[in-house]
Amino acid sequence: MKTKNLIGIQLLFLILVCFVSCDKDEDTKELTPQALYQTSWSGAGYCESWTSKSKNIGIQFVDTQKGIVNWKNYDAINITFSIEGKYITFNSDALYLGGAPWVIKTYTNDHLTLVQNEASPDINKIITLDLYKIK
Repeated sequence: MKTKNLIGIQLLFLILVCFVSCDKDEDTKELTPQALYQTSWSGAGYCESWTSKSKNIGIQFVDTQKGIVNWKNYDAINITFSIEGKYITFNSDALYLGGAPWVIKTYTNDHLTLVQNEASPDINKIITLDLYKIK
């Protein structure tokens, strides 16, 4: 009888641990072009191969396909973008943004993290953008 109770308690404990340890991504949402419509974001880009490892960036999404990017010490650049599932792609003329698609790592109403070349074995090719919505 004690063995059954002990097994029952261990099973209950295991079930509780499974529910408690579940990852809570309640704040993470699906990023859509409509969610970016007429919003502005500010933050930084990070890459090991850049002369300056961190660069300040601002992005204004004008509509659901176009925007303007401002890298510190550079002129503003008109961009186009598209979103498909967990990926966002910028036109090739979008300085530091063009090329490979970006993985949308996190998105909430106020925070957006994008990673490019995430699977690259060369850490110098991985770029991260950490952006915060300007209110």
